[in-house]
Amino acid sequence: MMNIKQTNIQKIQELLARRGIDKRKQSSTIAEVLGIKYNSAKQKIDGKRSITLVEIKKIYRYFNESFDGGREYNCVFIMNDMHVRCNVEIETEIAEFIEQGVNYAINYNDNYIINTNIKINSENAYRVRKLDFLPAPKIAILDNDAELLELLKSVSARFGIDAQTFQNRDEILEAIKKQPFDCFIIDWLLDYGMNSEKVINAIRDINEACTIILLTGQLNRHEREIGETIMKYGVDVIEKPTRTFIISSILLNNLFFKD
Repeated sequence: MMNIKQTNIQKIQELLARRGIDKRKQSSTIAEVLGIKYNSAKQKIDGKRSITLVEIKKIYRYFNESFDGGREYNCVFIMNDMHVRCNVEIETEIAEFIEQGVNYAINYNDNYIINTNIKINSENAYRVRKLDFLPAPKIAILDNDAELLELLKSVSARFGIDAQTFQNRDEILEAIKKQPFDCFIIDWLLDYGMNSEKVINAIRDINEACTIILLTGQLNRHEREIGETIMKYGVDVIEKPTRTFIISSILLNNLFFKD
């Protein structure tokens, strides 16, 4: 039986093979991706030297794949307020100088950011060789206030997030059976005195890890119930009136920058 180290090496070899990289060129490819010497890369691929989880994920991200089911992109492209998930292939060396009309990516927590809003210097900038944009993250919003739904949908679109809105519990329960969502914004108190725990429970049955933002203007009256919901389902609570800056900050962090 193979140990974890051997299993990971085999996964890397299979990844390289899928990408059409001949076995004789695998070591040189790993050396280029990780920015290490050829001999070190060959020892890693042969199992004679350890390869870290960070290095494994870096290899997978280079080829636009996810190693552990996590984020499937390695870069965020920012223009004005708009954020776009993308995958980039970059030069292995930091740029010596900045050319006009060329995209440069800044290293950020083992991922990259291309921010057109700021002036780039060459201290930590890598010239982008290839850039592939991905679809916008999709969120679901449940609230019985039509004006609030329109506001949150507009704020989401401004930051590059595709928001689908629902005014009643049955609509969103039906929707989550048919399509995946990356995040949810849920009002606690719905029509006819019902709360949204049934919806939150249904979401957690499908996705244990996604962000759920719980909106409430009834925290004083329902403190215990909401507190139990936080403990049971791991939701984030924001009090009404809705603070759009706080909501957008949570969305941006979880949908674009959080591993």
